[in-house]
Amino acid sequence: MNKVCILIRVYNRIEDLKYCIDIIRDSWKSQEYYILVVANGINDGYVIDEITKSKIDCLLELKSNVGHFNGNSQLLLEGLDSIPEDCDFTLILEADTWLYGDGIINKYTQKMKQENAVWASAQFFRYVRNLATDFAIVNTAFVKKHREIFTFSGTPEYYVANYLADKRFNYIYITENMPISMPRYIKKFPFAPTGRFFAFKKSKMVTHHIETLKGGMEEKKFYFNVVSKTRYFNVDNKKSPKTILFWMEVVAALSFLLPYKGWFVRKKNY
Repeated sequence: MNKVCILIRVYNRIEDLKYCIDIIRDSWKSQEYYILVVANGINDGYVIDEITKSKIDCLLELKSNVGHFNGNSQLLLEGLDSIPEDCDFTLILEADTWLYGDGIINKYTQKMKQENAVWASAQFFRYVRNLATDFAIVNTAFVKKHREIFTFSGTPEYYVANYLADKRFNYIYITENMPISMPRYIKKFPFAPTGRFFAFKKSKMVTHHIETLKGGMEEKKFYFNVVSKTRYFNVDNKKSPKTILFWMEVVAALSFLLPYKGWFVRKKNY
């Protein structure tokens, strides 16, 4: 059994954070977990409640927020020094990303050992080199030694992937969390209301911002029940979970048929 640090970063998704931590404590059982939360929204009124705090092993609350991408970098860099040395792996996680069970964590930590990889996450955009950063498993010793991997000021998905490739560090894709994004000309798609999928059947994960869902938090809870095949949340919905899971597979398969610029031009890095 590995000891894994879960580095959760949060600004204003306080309700998401509450459910995220509950799900981890309730359903992640195959590893030993240390929950580290880094937050930078307290000065803007985003306060973590005391019950949620009691379920966190280490909480760092920053007084400043330096901005969107920079803020993301700020949270990760601030958390690095608080990751316990005995954690072989660290899961970097956005507070609005909920995963039922830890099967893929167990799978990919083992795979990373076998393939000598320092990073595992989904490919966020197709046909260009990039790695998702909302859910990623990283080698702890590696990121502590190479802090600059988190010093991005622009799109982190491109920065991280190119950093690893340029320095010849091995990474692997978490295919259960793919596909993620549609071509940029697609603004709305089934299960991808903003051109980005928010529910993943194979990994039992939901993510994304609730304001993009017509039913808000209640709809997100419902889809979490669907992909986890549980009644974890007590929500009412007359839709058939089996039918929804079927259409999730169909839509994901159809998304691969949509033409991308990358089909017609030589692949390049960003």
